[in-house]
Amino acid sequence: MVAIPEKVMALIQDQASVKALTTVCAGNRPHSIVAGTIMALGPETMVIGEVLMKRTSANLKANPKACFNITKGKESYEIQVTAKDRLTSGAIVDQMNAILGGMGMHAGAVWTFDVVSVYDESAGPTAGQKMA
Repeated sequence: MVAIPEKVMALIQDQASVKALTTVCAGNRPHSIVAGTIMALGPETMVIGEVLMKRTSANLKANPKACFNITKGKESYEIQVTAKDRLTSGAIVDQMNAILGGMGMHAGAVWTFDVVSVYDESAGPTAGQKMA
């Protein structure tokens, strides 16, 4: 595992950033979703609440390798991950559902991921550089 750099963590926490998760199906085709439940539990762990994620969850069960993309304006980062756990109860699920409850939604589970690498995908000269 590697640690997400501080400036990437700041963008993850920015409510105005767009957050997406890309998985790969059994037929090796990518599938991407935008989700408001994408968060970092810490610099080495990403999470997403499972809300209406049928294809994504099936993909993660078949292939745990995935990546998150966090973007705002010209700033963009790819966080490559490996799915670790699918939690259906416990403190993390309760915390996620407390956040979602205010929006009238509920997560049936929370996926946790180990961070494998982080790349700068911003529109600029550092595009494609590995950061961690």
